[in-house]
Formats: sequence, C-alpha cells, structure tokens
Amino acid sequence: MKWQQVTEHWNAFVPSILTRWPELDSDTVDAIEGDRTALLKEIVHTYQVPAREAEDQLAEWMEGATPADVIMDPEMDNERILAAADNIPEGEDAYDDDRRFGDDGYEANPIGRTDA
Repeated sequence: MKWQQVTEHWNAFVPSILTRWPELDSDTVDAIEGDRTALLKEIVHTYQVPAREAEDQLAEWMEGATPADVIMDPEMDNERILAAADNIPEGEDAYDDDRRFGDDGYEANPIGRTDA
C-alpha cells in the first residue's frame, strides 16, 4: 500500500496502528492525522528505538492488509474474502448453512404489516 492511502483514510488505519504499536496513545495517533514523520517520531519516542528501526517497522506494517473500508475494488474481492477467513472461529466451516442464526427460509412480512 502507499502512504497516500493511509493519509486519506487515516481513521480506518488507526486501529491497525494501535494493534501493531499498542503502547502508543490513541489520542496522539488520532491527532497525527496521517503525518508519516509524526508517526515515526512517536514510535521512536514511545518505544525508544532508533529511527531506522521505526522506519523498518512501519514498512513491514504497510505490507499488511488494508482495511476493507479503505478500498472497494472488485479485483481485490477474493483477497478480502480470504483475509476475512482469519476471523472465523476454529471448527466453523465458512461454507456452513447459517440458517440457525437467522430467519432464512421464512418470508418476512413487509414493514408495518401483520399476518391477517
């Protein structure tokens, strides 16, 4: 991904940044608003690492997954579906019939109408 995407969609990336660097202050990260230099300075300051190491960490983080609400691109659909599989609990089949969780198979009455 490119840093411009991060800057344009900063709020979507903040949770991922806080997951990668949990000791960063969330208010400070929010206030950075996509400023790469400011984020690097914050990582260096908080984690007491050399600037080069912070650069390497940030580059590694940028190779990770882009939040789904950042890019809506049909060419990326399969990649997003595969990434979503990481959130399926162990033992659950992604292709299972989920009728037990909803009202599949039942026709819903239109809003405001009841069976007469």
